[in-house]
Amino acid sequence: MGQVKSLFQGKPGYKQWVAQAGTLVADLLTCSGADQVITMDLHDPQYQGFFDIPVDNLYGKPLLKRYIQQNIPNFQDAIVVSPDAGGAKRATAIADGLNMEFALIHKERRPTRITDRQNATMMLVGNVRDKVAILIDDLADTSNTITRAAKLLKKEGATYVYALITHGVFSGDAIDRINASALDKIIVTNSVPQDEHRRLCPKLEVLEVGPVFAEAIRRVHHGESISVLFNYD
Repeated sequence: MGQVKSLFQGKPGYKQWVAQAGTLVADLLTCSGADQVITMDLHDPQYQGFFDIPVDNLYGKPLLKRYIQQNIPNFQDAIVVSPDAGGAKRATAIADGLNMEFALIHKERRPTRITDRQNATMMLVGNVRDKVAILIDDLADTSNTITRAAKLLKKEGATYVYALITHGVFSGDAIDRINASALDKIIVTNSVPQDEHRRLCPKLEVLEVGPVFAEAIRRVHHGESISVLFNYD
């Protein structure tokens, strides 16, 4: 289970007597005979609580770190950016591990003068001028967040903008949005099939996660610990 946001996303205001999708899918997997679940970069850690069987959540961070080290020239002069406050912990872990600078995009909702409707204003906390900016996030669905973030970074003086994402869902017109955006390159794993997306998006590059899951399955099968895979290199 590489990507599970769409399976477990609850709806606000759901009735108390209606089971959330996360619980339902977890029960379906368990009733179908699953005795253990292996995931990667769960969108929300609480998803593990839906299961009454062991759940091991692997991390895409080492893959993303390795890509930065091997494919971005003079990467230590670049700056890691979180596109929102929710992903700050993930992005800072990569920045600290590679001894890089860090910046954060903060969304602030302010009411308009004419109506009570609130508009989200994106504010950059940090300096990206004349630097390569590397956006880090766990999931890109509509891609609104990363494309708006890239636009802001270019406006603030970034010379080149990467986006490194674990799960590339790219629903709706997300690919068209990326192609027309200020993003220079977007890197995702193949936790979601990417053949069609790659054909349509010349900016897209795909990292292979199969060997990580294969090793996790092998270790589970032989009763070995998979903790070494939480920070594999």
